[in-house]
Amino acid sequence: MKERPINASLPRRAAFTLIELLVVIAIIAILIGLLLPAVQKVRAAAARLSCSNNLKQMALGCLNYESANQKFPIGDNRADLPGGVYQSWQAVILPYEEQTAIANQYDYTRDYDDTVNYTAIANQIKIYNCPATPMQPRLDTTPDEGPKSASYTGKNTARGVTDYWGINAMETWVPTVGGCTGSFPSFSSYQVGNDFDPARVGILCRAAAGVTTFATITDGTSNTIMIAESAGRPTSYGPGGATLGQLNPGEAGWSDPNGAFKFKGANPTTGAVKPHGAAANTCVMSCNNTNEIYSFHTGGSNFAFGDGSVHFISSSASLCVVGALVTRAGGEVAPSY
Repeated sequence: MKERPINASLPRRAAFTLIELLVVIAIIAILIGLLLPAVQKVRAAAARLSCSNNLKQMALGCLNYESANQKFPIGDNRADLPGGVYQSWQAVILPYEEQTAIANQYDYTRDYDDTVNYTAIANQIKIYNCPATPMQPRLDTTPDEGPKSASYTGKNTARGVTDYWGINAMETWVPTVGGCTGSFPSFSSYQVGNDFDPARVGILCRAAAGVTTFATITDGTSNTIMIAESAGRPTSYGPGGATLGQLNPGEAGWSDPNGAFKFKGANPTTGAVKPHGAAANTCVMSCNNTNEIYSFHTGGSNFAFGDGSVHFISSSASLCVVGALVTRAGGEVAPSY
C-alpha cells in the first residue's frame, strides 16, 4: 500500500473566525435580553393567577362556613365576646377549605397560642402564601400580641404565616382626600375609632361589631371586599417595596387574630398611617403592609369578595372607591373599579 507523503496537503476544516464568533455571541446576548423581560412577565402573571386562586379557596371556605353556621366567621376575635376563644378566621375555616389534616391538629376549644396548638400553628399552609411575596417560605417568631392564654409560656413560638387578611372596617375619613361626595354620603365626616359603626364595618368584622350574615351585607356581596392582600409580614415593607425592618409583634401568623386590619390609607412617601385620616394618607395600597393593603404584584392587588369572586383592583383606584367596597352596609354606590 502506497503511503501518503508526510508533506501532502490535508483537506482544510471549516471553522468560525473570531469576528464571526463575536457576532454570534452578540446575537445570543440580544435574544436573551429580549427574552428575559418576557419570562419575568410570564412568571409575574403566573404568580398573580396563583394568588387569585388562593383567595378563591379562602373565599369558598368562608362561604362554606356560612352555609354550615348561618354566619360568616369572625374576622378579629380578640375574646370580645364573653367566653370567647381567641382565634383567627383563617384557623376557623380550615375544615371548610380542604385543610382537615391541620384542622385535626388544632384544638378549637383553646386559644390559638395555647401550648396544645403549638404544633398546628407552626404549619405553613400553601394557599395562605402568595408566590409573588419575597422570602418564601417564612415563619413568624416575633412575640405575639395579647391577651394570652393561661398556658402561654412567653416563648416566641414559630407560627406559619399568611399574606391574606380580612378587613374589619373602614376606620377614618377626610372628605378633602379624593372629594368623596355624591355616592359616598357616609364619608362626609372625619371619624376615629369607628370599628363598630354599622355603616363602616366589613364582612370579616371584629366580634364586638356583631356577626355578619347575608342579611347584614346590604351593599351586596358582589360589591363588598371580604379578604385583601397585606403581604410580606413579619418583614415591614413600605412604598416601592422598600424593606423597613422587622415588625414586632409581627402579626404574620395565619392563626393570629391580631393580623386583621381596618382600611385607612397610607402616606405615599413614608407609608405612615398615623395620624388617622391625615390628608397626606392618599395611598390605597402597597405603601404599608403593617395594617394596610399590600401586594407584590405590579399595578394593584387581588381581593376576594363576599360572593366568592376574586378581582384585581388597580393601585390607581381612589380611596373613595376602595373604602366603599370595604363596608358591608355603607349604602354607597361604588363606581367601576
